[in-house]
Amino acid sequence: MDSLETYIQMGGQYHPLVDLAVTHYQFETVHPCADGNGRLGRILIVLQLCAEGYLSQPYLYPSAYFNRNKQEYVEKMRSVSETGDWHDWIAFFIDGIEVQARDSYERTQRLMELRRDYEQRYPHQKTSHRLARGVFDMPYFTATDVQDEFDVSRQTAYNAIEELVSDGVLVEATGKQRNQEYKAIDIFDILERRPDH
Repeated sequence: MDSLETYIQMGGQYHPLVDLAVTHYQFETVHPCADGNGRLGRILIVLQLCAEGYLSQPYLYPSAYFNRNKQEYVEKMRSVSETGDWHDWIAFFIDGIEVQARDSYERTQRLMELRRDYEQRYPHQKTSHRLARGVFDMPYFTATDVQDEFDVSRQTAYNAIEELVSDGVLVEATGKQRNQEYKAIDIFDILERRPDH
């Protein structure tokens, strides 16, 4: 781990994305923790991309690609260990970063379009309109959250929620009669849809 840490801090001799593939492989091979190595290794990918200036914020989710292609992910790393096949591993890794970057960009564009749509559909200052525009910061919430966020009465919060449920913007997510929670349907559709790749 000391050698890997030194390599990361000094910067490798290859293009930063190639170095990232190398360091990810090495981290997963060293397997330094009793549990959570995969998650930690993927978080490190994002942090290194931020450190290298490829990301301004940690918006990339490489786990989605690696989980969708888990067998290939394991096989490519095993091939490095068994036969020294760095080429296929690095190509696979960089393809994964590209696919996830495109996916993140497309989701962001869809969210921005949805925000513009909501801003046009709900331009007024009444609570339901403010809530519709606010679901981007609060996509999952309770009536109490609405009360606190907009400083309104419980009845006003419920009225705003009911209006947006009727409009198809929100849906009750628990199926319970009490302690209900609501989610912004369109936002979750964008966030949870299967990627195109």
